[in-house]
This record gives sequence, structure tokens and C-alpha cells, in this order.
Amino acid sequence: MQIGGGDKTRCAVTRRTLLRGAAAAVPGLLLSRPALSQGRAKRIRYAHSTPTTHGWHLWGERFKSAVEEKTAGKIQVTIFPNAQMGNEQDIAKAVRLGSIEMASVGVALMNWVPSISVTDAPFLFRSRKQAYAAIDGALGDELKTRALAQGFRIVGWNDLGSRSMTNNKHPINSVKDMRDLKMRVPDSRSYNAMMAATGAAVVAIDLSELYLALSQGVADGQDTPPSVVKSNKFYEVQKFISKTDHVLTNAYSIINASTFDGLTKDEQDAVLAAGTDATKWLRQYT
Repeated sequence: MQIGGGDKTRCAVTRRTLLRGAAAAVPGLLLSRPALSQGRAKRIRYAHSTPTTHGWHLWGERFKSAVEEKTAGKIQVTIFPNAQMGNEQDIAKAVRLGSIEMASVGVALMNWVPSISVTDAPFLFRSRKQAYAAIDGALGDELKTRALAQGFRIVGWNDLGSRSMTNNKHPINSVKDMRDLKMRVPDSRSYNAMMAATGAAVVAIDLSELYLALSQGVADGQDTPPSVVKSNKFYEVQKFISKTDHVLTNAYSIINASTFDGLTKDEQDAVLAAGTDATKWLRQYT
């Protein structure tokens, strides 16, 4: 390939000169890389699509602190909040591809692991104690196995609390009050079916775009836990809230499976222990 003017001889000489230079440089690079890598911390980018007051960010901060302490700084975590890495679907896809190492996501994971939507079934658990026993036990183990088959390793659960209904038209005291409402749902068939069963019209909107959609009347209302209503400031654009507690929202903290496999055994243990620590902490906080 010739760039600019000049004859073919000059171009050929230039290519040969570059190739010789590269060949001479490669041995030095190969020798120096191990020495450089030995002193470097391993970097993990953790992304989510929500504000820094949201449970996903709080989980990430706790995880970061715990894993950096447990590895004496050999693993360093950088957090990217507020959809800096894209919306929830984008982030989940990036983790699967390995272009982002870690994230917390909700319904986006259901695109690859549809059965994980079972944790969002309405009125599934009688209590938090029962829910935690299932998620920390056989049910959670099965969901982790199914997620791993799709390239995601679940290292933590994000308890955001039981969902409430909010809207701009009137209080919701019974299911009949849903029939004239246009309600936002996440991009999930299970949530769509649940909300449609109440008689409401449904519109799918990503959480990162929900505040604007509510303020513009694209949707009359939505259902998220009070912790999310607070962290995303939905109270600024909604008039009524009803404590329906219809779903205990458990989202998922995930790491790219290949990234996890590339860690040493001690580092893997530290990541899993830090994930458990952050999960327990967020449950208490919520």
C-alpha cells in the first residue's frame, strides 16, 4: 500500500525497514511483559444503569471495598454508574462478550436465561426469610448453573425491596384501579404479562429512561420498590404510591465467566466472598 507520493521502491524500503524494526523490538517486548504484569493490579470494571443512590451502586461500592481488602489491592474495581456503559441490555451484553467484566442487572439477564424470571413472579414468597432460603439454596444454585451456561457467573444478589405501584392519576386500592392506567414495565415478558393481567395498558421502558418517560406522560405509572422510587427520584414526577408488595425484587450481580476463570484460586475465592458480603449488607440496608 502506498501512502502519498513517492515511487514503489521507496514504499518497499519503508515496509522492510518497519518490519525489521518490529522484529527487533518483539523479543524485548516479550521479555518485558511478565515483569510488568507481575506488579500490576488486575482491573475489574463494574457497570450499572442507575444513580449512585441505587442499590446496584451501593452493592458495587461494598463489593469494591471488600475485594480490594481481601486481595490486598491485587484486584482493583472501577465503578461506572448512571448508564455510562449503556442501558441495562447493553451492559448485560457487554459482560457476556467480556468487554465489561462485571455488572448488576435485572430483567436484562432474562434474554439469555429466561427461567431466572421466576424470582420476579408475583406473590411468590411469604417472607424475606423464605426468599433468602430459596435464593441462597437449591433454587439459587440452579439459576447460577443456567446463567453460567450462557457466559455469566452470578456472584451476588441485589435485594432492592418489595415493589410498590406509583402513578399520576389516583390511588390504587384494588386491582380495578389499574384498568385506566398506562403502566411502565421493564423489557420482560413476565412483567408484561403480570401487569397486563391487572387490566392496565403496558409500555416497556428501560429504568435509565423511566424518569423522563413519567415526566412526559409516556406512562402514567410504574412499579418499583420504594428504595428505587427514592434513589431515582420518581416522587418528583408521581403523585400516588401504593404499598402492594407484589414482587420481592432480586437482581443479579454478574461477572464474565472467562474473566472469573482467569483469576487465581485465591482471587476467585475473594471475589465470591466479597459478593456474599455485599449481598448480605444490601439486604440489611434495604
